[in-house]
Formats: sequence, structure tokens, C-alpha cells
Amino acid sequence: MTFSARRHCPVRLAGLAFALAAAAACAPASALDIQLPQETATLHPGTGPGAQSAALCLMCHSVDYLSSQPPMPLGFWDAEVKKMVGTYGAPIPADQVPLIVQYLNQAYPPPQPAASAKP
Repeated sequence: MTFSARRHCPVRLAGLAFALAAAAACAPASALDIQLPQETATLHPGTGPGAQSAALCLMCHSVDYLSSQPPMPLGFWDAEVKKMVGTYGAPIPADQVPLIVQYLNQAYPPPQPAASAKP
């Protein structure tokens, strides 16, 4: 070891000792226990086998999320379900997609056209 290396050695040891002491003084990390409220919302009633298949959507979405969607035009649910499967990788079997779309169109229907007022 050269003279300059010996001179800096105590500084390095002091820095290392300080770092170790600071690390030992930190509180250890621990997992949090979070209790979520019980789900009380339910899907809109529907007829047909798609009502059961729509439960697959609840893997990622809450019932409140589905129920809070405003009335959408025809074709919206078809595009949404296909996007969830194709783009986001939702594990929904291909044969269930049309059943889910049919249920969503029936249970969460598109807006009704405004009735024209006749004088």
C-alpha cells in the first residue's frame, strides 16, 4: 500500500462504519395488513348464460365500476370486451366473449333515442 492509500484508509473505514451503523438503526420493513370492505354491489340482472360469464370481468373490475358506466351505444361492449382480451390479456375463453357482450348489451343497454315531441 502506498503512503497516500494508508492516509485515506481511516476515512474510508469511518465512512463504512457510519453506513453500517445507519443501516442497522433503520426499522425493518414489514408487510401491511389491509382489510377491504365486503363487496355489496351486484351485477344488473340478466337472462341467458352470459350473466354467469360476466363474472369473469370481476377478476379485474369491481361491480361498482361496471355499474357506474353510462349508457353506451351499440357496439361499445363488444369493443370493450375484445380490448380486454386482446390488449390487456384478460383470461376469458373465446367462446364466452359473445355471451358476455350479449349480457352487457342487455343488462347495461345503450341509451334510448329521445322521443320527438309532436305538437
